[in-house]
Parts: sequence; structure tokens; C-alpha cells
Amino acid sequence: MNYINLQDLFLTPIYLLLIYGVLFFMRTSIVDKEMRNFFIIGYSVKVVGAIFFGLVFQFVYGYGDTFFYFEGARIAREAFLNDILSYWEIMFQNMDEYSTPHTYYYAYRMPYYGDKGSFAVNKIGSIFSILSFNTYTVNCLFFALMSFTGSWQMYKAWVDIYPMLKKQLAWAIFFIPSIFFWASGIVKDSVTFSALCFAFAAFHFGVIRRRKVYINLLLFAVCCYTMYLIKLYILLCFIPACGWWFYSQYTKQIQSQFLRVVFAPILLVLGIGIAYYAFSNLIRGTEYDLDKVAQEAYITADWIHQMSEQGSAYDIGLDQMDGTIGGLLKLYPKGIFITLFRPFIWEIKNFNMALAGLENLVILFLTIRVFKNQKWKIILKRLQTHQMVVVCLIFTLFFSGIIGIVSSNFGTLVRYRIPILPFYMIALIILAYKPPKPKKLRKIKV
Repeated sequence: MNYINLQDLFLTPIYLLLIYGVLFFMRTSIVDKEMRNFFIIGYSVKVVGAIFFGLVFQFVYGYGDTFFYFEGARIAREAFLNDILSYWEIMFQNMDEYSTPHTYYYAYRMPYYGDKGSFAVNKIGSIFSILSFNTYTVNCLFFALMSFTGSWQMYKAWVDIYPMLKKQLAWAIFFIPSIFFWASGIVKDSVTFSALCFAFAAFHFGVIRRRKVYINLLLFAVCCYTMYLIKLYILLCFIPACGWWFYSQYTKQIQSQFLRVVFAPILLVLGIGIAYYAFSNLIRGTEYDLDKVAQEAYITADWIHQMSEQGSAYDIGLDQMDGTIGGLLKLYPKGIFITLFRPFIWEIKNFNMALAGLENLVILFLTIRVFKNQKWKIILKRLQTHQMVVVCLIFTLFFSGIIGIVSSNFGTLVRYRIPILPFYMIALIILAYKPPKPKKLRKIKV
């Protein structure tokens, strides 16, 4: 079935003009000229990625989960037009609490009914489907706008922390190919990446900087719930990073050396306790429960490996994975390396792997360059004094280790690792930064 048709060719330019008109108007309110330069181009890159994503899956692969989400959005839109009560129940009630047979009539026909995470993407897409007259590429424009808005908020937060790195931060947030290809279209990744970006910005401005505290805390809670609903593992890796961020920020504000020595351990224990309580409640009864996480990881990795095409599968060493936490930890360093740097260019077998392979080559080159060109003394000092480097690395290492183990397939890995890419690149940027040397004043002979 062709989801991209003549309606797309007619309506997409019209919607593009409308969206760009609004963005150009908003752009005038950005005071910082250097930041302003990335506002329009940041969205443009997302648009290219979103539409190209749809074209690849329509005309190269012929299928994809993006079209299932779009179909689910279409059916929800049908409910909106024919029975607003049913649409309201689909949007805001649990699947087992629908009050009328009409609601079940629409909901049962929607792809991924029964899967709360995927069904949530259908519901979000239905809002855009209503606004776009159920046009696939226009829906892509709205998903791209959502992804860009989240990215822009995160960019503002990072610039607030490191104002001297505006250009470098923009490259890490807006222009990584995997992100604007996989996290701009009608897929889960667009929603979860946007939620992660908004959550990061809300935590910075609300908790760390204490600006518009209640609004930012509410936004943070909504974004965390979104990640919990759609991809819980992102939230589980984000919590430890936020915990360290909070601890390091507030212990740093204690001026007295004596009080810092006394209260820092108390804050650390308290923070670990709160994080553990939240963590354990989030995973209870899920596949991430500590009692069965290692076994579930082994089953998932083995299943993906068996179902993968020969060219995109990789073997991390499943024979060493016995379904225990110990077996999981043995493979953890290998999982981190695979997530960050593989597939290598000689392992490329298809388009997805080509995109990731070339990107990984650049990431590997930049990583080596940082540790080659920067003095080790400076790197160690920045790890001690720049809390955000540690925040980025905590999130990256927690996330990449388990994803590298579970994926067993480069095609899957490319999509799974999207959330960590800007954080890892920003960590490299901070470590590599060399302040410009002050210009010497020329002596004037009198």
C-alpha cells in the first residue's frame, strides 16, 4: 500500500510554508545571534530526515512500523470525526476501561492495540493526523517539529551551561545523521528522544537553575512518564545521571569546607536511597525487574540474533551469558564499545549500516583525537570539576552497555542508541575544549 501519494505532493509545500512562517516569526525573539543561526536550519535538517525516512521505507523496504503508527493515527482520527466520545476514551482512558462498544470498534482496529507504548505513538500521531487531513508527509513535518522543539530546549539548556560552546553544541544536538534520520519521523524514537530532551532542559532550568520551578517540574514529570510508557530503559538510565547531577550541583554550593565534608556523604546516601526507591518502583513487575533482568536480556539477545539477517547480526558472546547478573556484567564493557563504535565500515551490508558505519568512523576519530591532543592532566581535572561531563558519561555508559548486549543486530542497535549520541559527543566537546589564548597587546613606541 502506498501511504505517500498526490495528496502529499499538494499539501506538504503548503504546510511547510505555514510552519516556516511561524518559525521565522519566533526566530526574531532569539536575542543571541549565534543561536539564532541554528533555529531554522535545525528544523530543516529534521524535515529532511523525516521525509527521507518515509521515502526509504516506502520505496526501498516497502513496509515499516512507521506506516503502522500512521494507520493507527488514521483510525483514531476516524473516531474523532465520527464519535468524539470514543476518541476521547481512546486518548485518555486505559484500554480495559472503555465504556462503549464503539470505542472498542475503533481501538481494536488500531495497530499495536494492547501494547501501551506503541499505542501511545498512535494517539500522538492522531493529533497530527487531524491537523494534516491524514497526510503522511505532513504528519512527518509535525513529528519533526516535535523532535526539533525538544532538541532546541536541550540546546538552550546546554548553552546556558557552556555559553562559549554554542557552535559545537549545535553540531552535537542537531546534525548527527542517525538522530535526524531515525528520530524525526513517525516512530517511537521521535517521541522518546523529544521527551528526553525536554526532560533534560526541564531538570536544568527547574531543579538546577530554579527558574519557573513548578512548570518545569510538571514538564519533567510528563516527559518521564512518556519515557516510562514507551521506552522504560531510557528513563532507567537517565535517573542515575540526574541523581549525580543534583548531588554534585548542591554539594558544590556548600561554601564551608567543613560542612561540605559533613553533609556531602549524607546527601549522597539520601540521593542513592531516593534513586533506588524510584528505580525499584519503576521496574517492579516489568521485564527490567532485577530478579529477572539478566534472564530477559539473554532471551531478548538470543531471539534478535536468531531473527536477524546474517549480514546485520553480531555475536557479543551469548555463550558467556548464562542469564545471571554476573554473566551480564562480563559482557558490559564489550557492549559499550559495540554501541559507540560498531559497525565498522568493513561490516557495512545495507543502507542502515552504511549510515551508522560512517558515523561511527567519525565518532571513533573524534574520541581518539580528544585523548591524543588533550593533556591527560586536563582531562582528569575536567572529570573532577565539570559535573556535566560525568552526567553525560553516566547516562552513556549505563545505556550503551545494556543496549550493546541486548541488540545482537546492527540495524536494531542504530535506533536503540540514538538517545546517548548527543550526550557522548557533548562529553567529548567539553573534554577537548581549549580556551582561546588572550591576545597580547602590541607595545607602541613613543
